[in-house]
Amino acid sequence: MALRITTIRLIYRTLFTAGFVALLWVGGQLAYAKTYQLYLLSRLKAPPALAKDSAPSSLRNGDLVGRLDVVERKISVVVVEGVDEETLAIAAGHVPGTSLPGSKGNVVIAAHRDTFFRELRNIHPGNTIQLTTPRGTFAYSVTNTEIVKPSDTRVLESRGYSELTLVTCYPFSFLGAAPKRFIVHARPQSDQTGTD
Repeated sequence: MALRITTIRLIYRTLFTAGFVALLWVGGQLAYAKTYQLYLLSRLKAPPALAKDSAPSSLRNGDLVGRLDVVERKISVVVVEGVDEETLAIAAGHVPGTSLPGSKGNVVIAAHRDTFFRELRNIHPGNTIQLTTPRGTFAYSVTNTEIVKPSDTRVLESRGYSELTLVTCYPFSFLGAAPKRFIVHARPQSDQTGTD
């Protein structure tokens, strides 16, 4: 009986310690992401780093693209170039090879559903998405959302006009690697303040 109680106490302490360490790790990751977001925001306020004729191919992984805001959904996140795991742990990522804000084509931005894009689950047509970049500020209106398979890459393609596409995993409450993607489509509003 005493051995059983000792074993149960040992298991309890081990699980408690593991849970505490996991909470510290998650807290540290969130604190690091927040600190890095603040650092990137300070860079966004600095003089423009992108030339007026910058092309997506001239951006390197981790380069600052801008800040994405959806006021109605309380989303505000810095966007950097790239969609690798390290990038998406600290920011939203501009999909390499897609257009830049303010240029013709499809600007595609991805982020995790359990961090920066969590509130996309409540987005509606007509909501405004604003992209602030060193080249200017660009406003988009949400036109529709859809759910697709990860293999459905047509959502990344340019359809010959300016648009913004946001991508995150779906379902939002799924544990583990989600089987689908939640897509938000938006078109530019008429009164743009970019430098182009």
